[in-house]
Amino acid sequence: MRFLIALVLTGLLFPAAARSECKVAPQPKLLSTPLEIETSRGKHKLMVELAVEEQERACGLMQRPRLDPSSGMLFKQRKIGPAWFWMKNTPEPLDMLFLDTDGRVLKIEKQTIPFTTNVYGTSENVAAVLEVLAGTAARLSIKPGDRVIHYWFESSKN
Repeated sequence: MRFLIALVLTGLLFPAAARSECKVAPQPKLLSTPLEIETSRGKHKLMVELAVEEQERACGLMQRPRLDPSSGMLFKQRKIGPAWFWMKNTPEPLDMLFLDTDGRVLKIEKQTIPFTTNVYGTSENVAAVLEVLAGTAARLSIKPGDRVIHYWFESSKN
């Protein structure tokens, strides 16, 4: 237990996006781009904001009004590895899709709890995380193994 606490305090266990506070209010508008999610039911188009810089990842969807069902935020990992997020100051429940370098869904955290410091994530090697309105994964039948098509991912270049 002491080892786990030491990892958290030193920042080795959770990336900056999960530890940091959003220090910008109001948050700047981020670059938006289309992406598709390919599932067994076909391709589904979303318009997502891109969180690339440290401050953008730290703020995420904190203090945002309700998300449109066809929108979301795509977080690029600083380096490929485990990814951990929390919902502090985030008013809407979300679904979080943890993605590999090809945009394949590795794990889905469904119906996250607003305003909590509970940690959601995976120890798998993640290249990006897509946050969408809670219920989107069920509505679009998104499952692990499905693919996000976006220029960030290697498989989208083919």
